[in-house]
Amino acid sequence: MATEDRVRVPKAGEIVASHLRRQIILGKLDEGTALPSEAVLMERFGVSRPTLREGFRVLESEGLISVRRGARGGARVHLPTGDTAARYAGAILQYRGTTLADVYEARALLESRAAGLLADRHDADDLTRLNETLAKCQETLDDHEQFMFIDAEFHLLVVELAGNRTLRLLVGMLYRIVESATMSSHMARVSNPDQQQTLVGKAHRANTKLVQLIRNHQTEDAEAFWRRHLTAVGKILLEDADKQTVLDLLS
Repeated sequence: MATEDRVRVPKAGEIVASHLRRQIILGKLDEGTALPSEAVLMERFGVSRPTLREGFRVLESEGLISVRRGARGGARVHLPTGDTAARYAGAILQYRGTTLADVYEARALLESRAAGLLADRHDADDLTRLNETLAKCQETLDDHEQFMFIDAEFHLLVVELAGNRTLRLLVGMLYRIVESATMSSHMARVSNPDQQQTLVGKAHRANTKLVQLIRNHQTEDAEAFWRRHLTAVGKILLEDADKQTVLDLLS
């Protein structure tokens, strides 16, 4: 048998991790639940303490458990989140020297597609939630920093209401990768109050127009408009960051 045809047999620690991971993902273990003691788990799985701890290290690296040593220690469950996915994706993008502009472009493409999907299949409750977030934006027009957070909430809401869970996860993951850098660089660059107010006003008007397009079921127009808007915003946020890699961002 050729070397490449051989089947790799998983280590015992990986099998333990796989079993516990499945329980967490299927919802059989809730957030914060304490796993049984090492002695109980060793007997249950028929493994040694080093093997069990090897399985724990795998789950810790995935953010699914945290382990405290000592008399009052033990392992506690953490449910999978977009932060975990973002860390893994960020590591790969770092290795490949991906630019922040590249990541933002992907996010803009996915967000604009979400806007089109929402325009095509929204309901009354969706419009209510969009309008509520627009009202919050309106209330923060004089507070540049606070508006940025509410504006981000609006963007993520559009993706959420589009109804595609995979799209929502991907956008959320990309958003986590770029949000800290874009917010800090944008706030540092835009120090002039008049310029701040101009940008806030443009963003709010764009959000308002998108909701109108969604309400009127203008699918293609909503997607095209949102892509143009995000592209324009990207030019501002990434003005000094085109050569900045994700590695620089996350270091």
